[in-house]
Amino acid sequence: MRQFLWHGSVGSRNAKVAWAWISKPKEEGGLGIRSLTTTNQALMLKQLWRILQNDGTSIWVDWVQRYRLRNSTIWTFNGALGSWGWKKMLKLRHLFQRGVIYKIGDGSSFSLWQDAWDERGPLCLIFPRGPEVTGLPLTSSLSSVIQNNQWCWPASTDTDIIGITSHLPPLQSSAADCISWRSSSGDFTFQAAVSLIQPTTPRVSWYVLLQGNFKIPRHGFILWMAILGKLSTMDKPWVPRAENGCVLCGGLFDETHDHLFF
Repeated sequence: MRQFLWHGSVGSRNAKVAWAWISKPKEEGGLGIRSLTTTNQALMLKQLWRILQNDGTSIWVDWVQRYRLRNSTIWTFNGALGSWGWKKMLKLRHLFQRGVIYKIGDGSSFSLWQDAWDERGPLCLIFPRGPEVTGLPLTSSLSSVIQNNQWCWPASTDTDIIGITSHLPPLQSSAADCISWRSSSGDFTFQAAVSLIQPTTPRVSWYVLLQGNFKIPRHGFILWMAILGKLSTMDKPWVPRAENGCVLCGGLFDETHDHLFF
């Protein structure tokens, strides 16, 4: 199948079907062959999730928190430091942030400046002058600006502080701080991470034609190619055209996908 779909050198335009289409689920018109790149990224997101949760069940996470991150967080750690694998993982933080939801209670579990509880990201990266203007150290917790379940930021006319306080998320009344994943259950799962990396597309109505235990895989594959219009019929610019047209009907019509299959 690989030689049939792709040939030529890397980067050439000789592929019959793009890999992005092949890696889609069958319900969305693909073959359901998962991309190794997507799988690798989803597994790295899982490691970032374990570091962020820091629930004390992993020796590796404890080591990362104590000797790697130290006084910073996974969001603010310098991505230029560490091993090759660690750097690759940190490069996914922008994607990881899209899946993380901070639910703020009293704020004691979150860092005011270094956690990504704000949808724009860690405040120390967006408003570097924030700690200096407010007088709240970089190590302050979010609870330092919450009183009686309400935001209570220091009064200031500074543009940075106004920028911060104008986009504050709602607080959870009488609830503890928690972190959840942007999924139906709120839990991080491998499939939820894959959906974040590779967004779903509308289902196609014809995928049922390729399903079933009694269907021959080779026939289903050819039908899939025909539906996508990717077979080498004479209406393709790279296929030499026959002067007599379609040989199956005596040359009455041109050999096209619509004529041969539909």
